[in-house]
Amino acid sequence: MELERGWRGDASEALVAANILRNGYGVAYPHGHEQKYDLIIDVGWDLLRIQVKTASDYDEYRYELEISPERYPDGTVDIFAGAIHEEGTAIYVPAHELEKTQRVNFNPPEEMPSDWHREQANLPGEFSIDEALRKIREGPDSQ
Repeated sequence: MELERGWRGDASEALVAANILRNGYGVAYPHGHEQKYDLIIDVGWDLLRIQVKTASDYDEYRYELEISPERYPDGTVDIFAGAIHEEGTAIYVPAHELEKTQRVNFNPPEEMPSDWHREQANLPGEFSIDEALRKIREGPDSQ
């Protein structure tokens, strides 16, 4: 389904918010459009800022989250979320880990041609909200 640019952003925020709620966390929307983040997530031990983007498909079963890091100075966003409308889900990357592009592969591992491909695949479970929160709690130095 192709969404117009303005509606696509709203749909992506709604998809990510629903995904976060399904995982047991609270979500709040900031008032206005001056912030560098789109959602606030209450994880119990902190309130974290999430910038939502629409992930694009770059190949069958594979999607890409592309960010312009220079638009987000350190300390303005805690997590980048990529809404993947085709899969009905989202991926999450801690801000301290994201360079410019993150790819994720929804191709079933058993259909991948080799163990090497499975090891390099960037599977969705590696980008869950719980995994992103674990990485944030451990901090960038423990990676």
